Amino acid sequence: MTEPGSGRPLAVVTGASSGIGYELAVQFVEHGFDLIVAAEDDGIGPAAARLRRDGGPRVRPVRVDLARPAGVEELAAAVAATGRPVEALALNAGRGAGGPSSAAPTSPTS
Repeated sequence: MTEPGSGRPLAVVTGASSGIGYELAVQFVEHGFDLIVAAEDDGIGPAAARLRRDGGPRVRPVRVDLARPAGVEELAAAVAATGRPVEALALNAGRGAGGPSSAAPTSPTS
């Protein structure tokens, strides 16, 4: 099903329910983009609602686990269903392993 265009470019942001991903989505909204926002948690619906503005962007939430091939396929299908080209893609989905950073500086030993 093709969605009618709004005249705005389309961006896709993953990991957009909170944190950096949400802030990236805010930037796209502020710069005139419609959005497809994705995350694996229940927070993606409320995040999409916060991103919508009166008469502003279209924001479609997609709850998917992108660590699974089926989740990737579901997101790709949601994008394809718009019938619109993607002008920007912000891939922010992922999980932190925690613990100390391997990039931490070390002091030389003498």
